[in-house]
Amino acid sequence: MFRNKMRESARLLYSVSIVSVFALALWFGGGISSTSANSEKTANAVPAATFPANAATLGAIPDNAPASPRDVTFTVSGITGHPSNVEVSHTYGGPIHTWAGDVNVWLIAPNGNSFVIYGRTGQTGASAGDSSDLAGPYNMKDSASGTNWWTAANIATGAVPIPAGDYRTTESGPQPVITTSPETNLTAAFSGVTNANGTWTLRFTDNASGDTGAVSAASLTLESAGSAPVRKKNVDFDGDSKSDFSIVRDDSPAFAGSQPRFESIREKLRFLHDNPTENLGGGQGNTATWYIHNSSDNTDTVAGFGDPIADFIVPSDYDGDGKADIAVWRPGSPTVAAFYIFQSSTNTLRTEAFGQTGDDPAITGDYDGDGRSDIAVYRCPPLGGGDGQCYFYFRGSNNNPNGNLTVIPWGYGEQFDFFVNPGDFDGDGKFDFCIQRQRPNAPTEGQFALLRSSDFGVEFIDWGRATDLIVPGDYDGDGKYDFMVSRTNVSNQREYYLLERDGGGTGGSPIHWGIGGDIRTPGDYDGDGKTDVAVWRPNIDPNQNYFYVLLSSGGGFTSFEYGVGSDIPTASWNVH
Repeated sequence: MFRNKMRESARLLYSVSIVSVFALALWFGGGISSTSANSEKTANAVPAATFPANAATLGAIPDNAPASPRDVTFTVSGITGHPSNVEVSHTYGGPIHTWAGDVNVWLIAPNGNSFVIYGRTGQTGASAGDSSDLAGPYNMKDSASGTNWWTAANIATGAVPIPAGDYRTTESGPQPVITTSPETNLTAAFSGVTNANGTWTLRFTDNASGDTGAVSAASLTLESAGSAPVRKKNVDFDGDSKSDFSIVRDDSPAFAGSQPRFESIREKLRFLHDNPTENLGGGQGNTATWYIHNSSDNTDTVAGFGDPIADFIVPSDYDGDGKADIAVWRPGSPTVAAFYIFQSSTNTLRTEAFGQTGDDPAITGDYDGDGRSDIAVYRCPPLGGGDGQCYFYFRGSNNNPNGNLTVIPWGYGEQFDFFVNPGDFDGDGKFDFCIQRQRPNAPTEGQFALLRSSDFGVEFIDWGRATDLIVPGDYDGDGKYDFMVSRTNVSNQREYYLLERDGGGTGGSPIHWGIGGDIRTPGDYDGDGKTDVAVWRPNIDPNQNYFYVLLSSGGGFTSFEYGVGSDIPTASWNVH
């Protein structure tokens, strides 16, 4: 519903336990004019940072104990996209290490990728390797030019440190000659790391007795590619950068197959509003079963998790391992409502009290740019209670040891006036704050109100109808979410209207895919970096329930039979 409002300027408020960012609270005044859909652009930042070693991990390298390494760690956050440059610096001291040929050094990424920095320096055949000392600092980088690491070691005589400076990484010994070892590419070794955030490890081992030393300092420098951040694929449970076909089923004996199924979050929120007993959580018991067909190896994962009616399914990568976690949000009173997340990295349950009944929790995503999804809800005053401020609430995982809450006021009205369009529309690696509303002065038409995270700039995008469903995704693969809405026409066909962030899209000629009764299931099923238009079609015949995917990679389509007619397709979890 449309109402005349005022407009408020931006301000920042901070408290000990809550960080509130009051950025241009959204008002509907007659003085606001709509901008064109592609009126404002923001350039992608190129995150680059140097991370010091965690001090507690520095120290002595165990002598002649390769099975007991000295693991020096770095805690990395805020890096978006693949690494485009990797450098590591380290210093030996307290004491310096004698006999360089004893020491092997590796760098290990959070996903387990391991790469030799140098090792068995100066070793040819069965020799003991180079007898020089190790002191430093030694800066290992691909941009280094000049003396080869092995050459520098050979020039230094016994009991003299290899000179400090910049060096290329090299292959480990033994090598055919003592004076040189092939140089390697450190950055290329980690260019395939899709999420650089987490714990990196610089591992030192000593492989012969009699000479010892310690690591006294180290740092890791990472830069991202400067292109659009790597996007986590919707419902990619196995981490192969493809969306997986998956469904959730009510397996409670008394209610199996009887749960209501919704085409969108707005419909589920309305159902729970009109049927408050379903908000209690656990009404059916924990009888939801997740069935996941892993695209990486064509195996199936089956997991019982959640309540099939009261809970909202919210699968996303909360632990930053590149895989979507099985997760639900269960409504309830404040301090009772909670996210239940089964973390794929550790196979452990994480429970976080957050939100309250009436909130929209299907907006979780990476709001702080650390590569991990943050728990989040959107809340407006209750329906019928009068207009008031609406808010985004999220708890960031980036450098937030106290679990502080961030609050973004955006929208002024009451429940069901606005619906969230979750995603990163400015390409900065962080989710923005975007809602769909009725267009001022044309209430049957739709308008998106976008608050960008990169600069807190505001855009109003006229697109679609106010009743169109929102189907989130990056449909052109440019690293920015697009505006995609869908409706069913008078011929019972599903229509999709796409407005890309660069101004392209379908215009007034929609994509036709699916029919009434199909559930929209957006995802990147072919792994080309673009969201595919897709549906799941239920059928009373248990052998005729199909996913139909319009492939963006070649214009063809694929189908996959999975589930039974009463299931809920997981990929529809954030369709609004």
